Amino acid sequence: MNITSIAIVGPTASGKTELAVRVMERWPLFEAVSVDSMTVYKEFVIGTAKPTDEDLRGKAYHLVSTVSIEEEFSLGSFLRAVDAIRSDLQRRKRVAIFVGGSSLYLRAVVDGILPPPRYLGLRYWLETLGVYIEPRMLHNLLRSVDPQAASKIESNNLRRTIRALEVSFGSAGLMSVYGEAFSRTWVSEVPQFGIDLPRDVLYQRIEDRIQVQLESGWVDEVVKILQSGVELSRTASQAIGYKELMGYIKGEIGYEEAVDITIKRTKNLAKRQLSWLRRDKRILWAADANEVFELIVKQH
Repeated sequence: MNITSIAIVGPTASGKTELAVRVMERWPLFEAVSVDSMTVYKEFVIGTAKPTDEDLRGKAYHLVSTVSIEEEFSLGSFLRAVDAIRSDLQRRKRVAIFVGGSSLYLRAVVDGILPPPRYLGLRYWLETLGVYIEPRMLHNLLRSVDPQAASKIESNNLRRTIRALEVSFGSAGLMSVYGEAFSRTWVSEVPQFGIDLPRDVLYQRIEDRIQVQLESGWVDEVVKILQSGVELSRTASQAIGYKELMGYIKGEIGYEEAVDITIKRTKNLAKRQLSWLRRDKRILWAADANEVFELIVKQH
């Protein structure tokens, strides 16, 4: 197989990890690289549906449980880690399978796109401002300076709104977090294979997975995190389900409400992931993981 990497893509709960394990069983030279902004955190285990040792059966799965929830993990952090992993795989003559649903990370690693620069002083000022005004007011400001970015960011997503404003203001309007690099289709050497389950099947899988996670001790995991006294980084605090369960444990919301919000947020995430991925016409889609596996076999 004369390739250096492939990518398995799709929305959350579509079966990407299981498919990657199956591919690694077929081709032992393959090693998985997680393209996920939350499985990177050590303390997030059950709620991020990480592959277990039993799932992997000794197979390599990089960028899982590598940093603490106290640490920021950005696109730049991800790309630096991927560069080191790629060098190691190349030295050992292995093939990378990029697996995950963090769309921005995926495009960056597939197309070799570098993230916009950071302006830390400006970011600190914006974060301070965000303490005193509502997120929608900053989003309205973003709409006036970078309409393209504003159209792709939810009005209540303060973290992403601030990042977009940071880039726009810091570059004097010359750059955007959703600039040409992320809207243009590039010629890539990384074949992408997508799992596109019927919507009703996907949503049922999401509900079933969350129920299994709760039965497997997710609440206890969150209690342990709270008892540790560790303060979550900005990126870690965005993990779906953890915020809701923390609210339940603190008595701020009821259990059923926390679960319902988690399910709703996860389904909305799946919709956004599919919307982003479907814009990339290079992805070879199939209706389930078995069909995607057959596509990979035919291609290689």
